[in-house]
Amino acid sequence: MQAKDTQKPEDKEEVKYMMETQDSVRSRNVSPERAGHSECVTGADEPVDFASLSNAHSVAALNLSPRLGGVSSNLLLAEEAVVRVRRAHPLLKWVVLPELFTSGYADLTSAHLYAEDAGRGESLRFFTRLARKLDLYIAYGFPERLPGATGVSGIADSANLVGPEGLIFTYRKRHLVRETGEDLVFVAGTALPVVEAGGLRVALAICWDLGFPETVREAAGKGADLILAPAGWRDPFGPQYQLSCAARALDNAVYLASANQQGIYPEAEFGARGEVYGPDGLCVSTRDGMASVGTIQPSVSVPWRARYGDTFPESRIEYATGELVG
Repeated sequence: MQAKDTQKPEDKEEVKYMMETQDSVRSRNVSPERAGHSECVTGADEPVDFASLSNAHSVAALNLSPRLGGVSSNLLLAEEAVVRVRRAHPLLKWVVLPELFTSGYADLTSAHLYAEDAGRGESLRFFTRLARKLDLYIAYGFPERLPGATGVSGIADSANLVGPEGLIFTYRKRHLVRETGEDLVFVAGTALPVVEAGGLRVALAICWDLGFPETVREAAGKGADLILAPAGWRDPFGPQYQLSCAARALDNAVYLASANQQGIYPEAEFGARGEVYGPDGLCVSTRDGMASVGTIQPSVSVPWRARYGDTFPESRIEYATGELVG
């Protein structure tokens, strides 16, 4: 599968280098000690054995290092990583890539140069073909040019969820980081879709959204089983990123998979790895190169709530509107 129109001959060589060095980027540039983040911790007195349950599938968080502004090479980087993890994990059903992956999360004032229409852009065509070929659902971050917008205005920090059937929905980041100027570059989103994809009800969140309990709470109230969260969570706040992911999963007894950008960029370093967290808030992923792969079992949330305690009202009232969802 090839990216059309904008590919350059050197892209493939660059992607080959990028893939060969993904595992060493963190050790050379951003060590766990410098980033202040820990390995995936799974310990528990009596952990739920997710993988032993029936009807299990897998989700992969791909913690990659996109090149700033290198849209074509970044798409090829994603393709190689997705194909690789799909071959290694036959039960794989969902994949999540980092925030603003197509352009790279850096130099945000140039994001408009790489912005594209959510429903007709190059990345949508590319990832739809890949999802169809591999029978996967893929969530990826990109700068979106909103309908009717021109120039530097009308850009959103967005993520698309695509599957074999094409675009499922677009989510626009609600909580923009004022400290890094996101609010000066992007338009905040408002909607929070929850849609069935691959047999589960799936919602998206983007990076700093995870710092606000309300976002995932609303998605869970609407019936979400799985939250896919592209991220560009910078150092030295890696521990807070991982705690936020775990807390949002535990708060709502849902699965949450987040992929974080890796490496050193002009404005920041990124070293914390995204992982997959279960309804008990514990990390359920294992590491395969720059991928963190975890097992998803749809029915595990119910016995977990019965054992631990249900943090929702008995009727699972929708958090945002009060409408019953089950």
